[in-house]
Amino acid sequence: MPNKLIHPVTELLSPWLTLPNSVSLSVTGMTLDSRHVKQDDLFIALQGALLDGRQFIGNAISLGAGMVLSETKNAQEHGNISYDKDVAIVHFYQLQKALSALAYRFYFPAEDCHKVIAITGTNGKTTIASLLANSLTLLNQTSAQMGTIGNGLFGQLTSSLNTTLDALSVFSCLNNYQWQGAKYTLMEVSSHGLVQGRVSALPFHSAIFTNLTRDHLDYHGTMQEYADAKKRLFNEFPIQQRIINLDDEIGATWLSDYPDAISYSATGKKTLSHRYVTITNIHYLAQGLSFEFDSSWGAGKIDAPFYGDFNVSNLAAVITQLLCENFSIQDIEKTLPLLDTVAGRMEQYIFPARETTFVVDYAHTPDALQKALVALKKHTKMGRLICIFGCGGDRDKGKRPEMAKVAEAFADKVILVDDNPRTEPAAQIMDDILAGFKHPERVDCIHDRKTAITELLNSVQKNYLILVAGKGHEDYQIIGEKRIDYSDRVLLASLQLLENKKADL
Repeated sequence: MPNKLIHPVTELLSPWLTLPNSVSLSVTGMTLDSRHVKQDDLFIALQGALLDGRQFIGNAISLGAGMVLSETKNAQEHGNISYDKDVAIVHFYQLQKALSALAYRFYFPAEDCHKVIAITGTNGKTTIASLLANSLTLLNQTSAQMGTIGNGLFGQLTSSLNTTLDALSVFSCLNNYQWQGAKYTLMEVSSHGLVQGRVSALPFHSAIFTNLTRDHLDYHGTMQEYADAKKRLFNEFPIQQRIINLDDEIGATWLSDYPDAISYSATGKKTLSHRYVTITNIHYLAQGLSFEFDSSWGAGKIDAPFYGDFNVSNLAAVITQLLCENFSIQDIEKTLPLLDTVAGRMEQYIFPARETTFVVDYAHTPDALQKALVALKKHTKMGRLICIFGCGGDRDKGKRPEMAKVAEAFADKVILVDDNPRTEPAAQIMDDILAGFKHPERVDCIHDRKTAITELLNSVQKNYLILVAGKGHEDYQIIGEKRIDYSDRVLLASLQLLENKKADL
């Protein structure tokens, strides 16, 4: 277990508050959730969008909270103290904005021995974080990752609801990873996390920008606001290494703002004014990818068990970061062929008797769907490419017809299914998607994903490649306000097992 953290509140809160001598206790933990309070913890009561944490102050005190910070929107109330059962309730103006810095002071005193690498962008964050954590671990650098598919040391992830955790959880996890001996943490940083200040006090060692395409406009409003949110990572943090995708239109413009940035490209591009990594001579093989790279550090050749141009780009980012960490080209050439595929990211489920392969991928934006389909088309040869996808409810409706256009343009057959309809009628979501097809009469609509996949498997001819897009690693379906257990990956693995048993009879 990590060493127990003990902080005098007068010292912990000194940048914001001068507490009277009567409030002189030490706290041993911090939490935003009253249900998780332990003896002598500091309970943080925020005014959230859905819940007001101040409603749970009494519960936190009954569970042993040593002190409470209660958010106030009134600057005149800052520093006021009230008491409940002799427990101090300190009113704190704009507590949400200070939360990351407060968590930093409590949990994270030794950043010099632990490097945090941020990955941001619409697509590729999870894959790059996973491949870097995998690479560094293979290079004898214990590494952790935080993001969409979970948090923890590489290979020991626990699931997470959000790409970027709340500020307290971010620093608590980092403290734990340090104690476990991690030298690096690879962190996916979402635009939501940046805007909401969840990582505002974090001393990032490096930041990688992947790309910017349409997503989250239900939150940001416009693409410019979305881009500005991402750019905060590069403007507002003392980052030592800025690594930017030259192939992305936004990334190419950002490079001129950062003379010390390093560019990477999967299309042979390079900027003479920046250090660079650029990929050439790509070959798409049955077993994966083979390519060469040129860089400011020298040239090399890579063979890796992944599909698609976007994975060439992801691997270019990985190579760039490893070179920046002073790993040799020879070490990189030996390591990348050993990497594991990433859960729910172009993950293959092969049915040999049918000569058919299902590929599960998290693609849930028009750009990601197009890249996945284009990538698979190069491996299809004489077969047919089928696309199964849906769109989430209570999310950006504008991308629904756009995804339809992509699927119709790049797949031979399209099947629409549900993908977390949430509180929207699933039929309405499908109607919105169908509006984007030139020939909607050619599209099959099957709400239940299990039914769609199983029926398709039982009906396909030989030499089919089937993309099951949208859910990727997710192990649930959100219908209404309920999470129902469901996983494309688990379903296909069970169908594989059943198929193998039949073959053995």
